Amino acid sequence: MEKKSIVLAITPARGGSKGVPRKNIIDLGGKPLVAHTITQAKKATLIDEYIVNSEDEEIRQVAEKWGANTMTRPDMYAHDQILQEVDLLLKWTVEQFEEANPDKHVDIVVLLYPTAPLRNVSAIDAAIDLVKNQGYDSALSLYYDTRYLWSVTDEGTTVEPRNYDPNKRMPRQKESWNQWAENKAIYATKRDILFSIGRIGPKCGYVEMEKWRSIDIDEPVDLEMARALYQAKKDILDS
Repeated sequence: MEKKSIVLAITPARGGSKGVPRKNIIDLGGKPLVAHTITQAKKATLIDEYIVNSEDEEIRQVAEKWGANTMTRPDMYAHDQILQEVDLLLKWTVEQFEEANPDKHVDIVVLLYPTAPLRNVSAIDAAIDLVKNQGYDSALSLYYDTRYLWSVTDEGTTVEPRNYDPNKRMPRQKESWNQWAENKAIYATKRDILFSIGRIGPKCGYVEMEKWRSIDIDEPVDLEMARALYQAKKDILDS
């Protein structure tokens, strides 16, 4: 039997979030947080199959209500405590999916965190296209970052600049750095790269997202900002 190669998108949505308790089903703009990612995944034209993976029954029920297929993850991947936990979960999910669908072979794996509700659907398809059609083994979403970065010294008593010389400061518009920030909105990876290395391969492409779309909800202030942005950009986001 010839297997059909597919693009499988996965949203990991555990129930034990700490910064914002139960955040994956908390309200944002009148619907649960996870529902925003479900809606985006269903609109993306290059996603063939989509799964919300959670150990939490309520989250799975909410996801199913919004039209997603769900999978119950093992307890060992439900605590955010081990190295590359999400990559391990992705691999486990791919194996479970293929076992349940012997006529399908997962060629590209897409990770869509539920904590990036303002991502645009076109960016999802663009990231997948880089891997599917343009020779990249992986891709992720980034935004251009113009911040001056500092770090605290090992002694913890002083700070030092990381990406510029404060005594040779240019106007920000004229700074020459090439600085991009990972926004945790979209990852697309060839299956063999995910299983042999991880979600980021040696030939990784990128999709630029606007900074306002790059909110990653981890703490209460992130949720507050996301709600404000959602209301301000509602016409764009709902179009």
